[in-house]
Amino acid sequence: MDKKLNQALKSCTFLINPTRHPSSVKVLKKIIKRRTSAEIIETSSSEELRSEVVKFCKGQAENLVIWGGDGTVHDAINAMMIHPPQGKALGFLRGGTGNGIQDSYEIPWRISRQIETYIRSAENNYYVAVDMLKIETGQKTLYGQLIGVGVDADILKIRNDQFVTASDKATVAGLRFYIVAGLKVLKSFDFNKVGSKTLTFSNGKYALKGGKINAEYPFRTLVRSTKSTLIEIGTRPYYGKRFKICPDVVCNDGKMDAYLFQFTNHFSVIRNIISVWNGWHDRVNRHLVKAGDPLIERYEVESTVIRMDTPFSFHVDGELYHTGPEAEIKVSIMPHVVNFLVPEHFYRKFHPFFFEEAGVDIHK
Repeated sequence: MDKKLNQALKSCTFLINPTRHPSSVKVLKKIIKRRTSAEIIETSSSEELRSEVVKFCKGQAENLVIWGGDGTVHDAINAMMIHPPQGKALGFLRGGTGNGIQDSYEIPWRISRQIETYIRSAENNYYVAVDMLKIETGQKTLYGQLIGVGVDADILKIRNDQFVTASDKATVAGLRFYIVAGLKVLKSFDFNKVGSKTLTFSNGKYALKGGKINAEYPFRTLVRSTKSTLIEIGTRPYYGKRFKICPDVVCNDGKMDAYLFQFTNHFSVIRNIISVWNGWHDRVNRHLVKAGDPLIERYEVESTVIRMDTPFSFHVDGELYHTGPEAEIKVSIMPHVVNFLVPEHFYRKFHPFFFEEAGVDIHK
């Protein structure tokens, strides 16, 4: 192995959460051992995983590459955000059902390609300092890159309550369980009973993505009352399984994107579901305008407070939470706070002139 590459990988640790797919872990470990001299650590619980992330933050290793699902990613980020270290980076292998964060940072699909990608990224320090959302309730502080209020939290509640293993009551993995839960919610959903929500946006702009033209309206503070069926706020585009819920997000621009999905009937949801999944909000808005219905609204802001009349559930990166008695959450942006180890082709998009000046073809 090349001496420079070997040295780079000695500063890299692979952290594995094998709780859902132990057979895949065996393949993963074989590939890592065959290609690298990096340290491999297996964890058996979320508590142990968080502990290992804290050790990494305090240790000598520069890069931590984690294998696991969205829950694993969420645990790792929140452990790292306790004391965000300087000069260290996180990377994420595809180890879950949704893999929304992996889609958002264009991680390859084949496991051998993923390993090769992170080897090259560790060797060349291909990382991007990304923004994080800080989510505060009266009871806890959470961190993540995607938060949702409304129908997606309802779907997660059904999925978590009804699709669990008989042995340890853990949530059963698999896209089909999300789909079944989603169909149950849609079938019984009463649009006339959607609760009113008040959002107070700070330091940003309203940014309409229309069918023919786009429009913007800047503000310091804006109070918006809405009966949106879904509010999604993110610094990454994908929810999971290529569901592009926040299509216009930039991961390091110091702003969060907030989307208000204001569907008023079942027909409108069914007609536009494919366009919503693909992030084609301009197409959706074209249909909504013709029907005289409220549009999908988009905002780019630094912070927002979401209030309702009664306590409510919300998700952070697919993990379900509840406000408690306060019935309010505050979401603020933390710019450039965590380094993400990313593939070279992703890194190039954020450093085009560096590669150009170095004589590298940026269009490869």
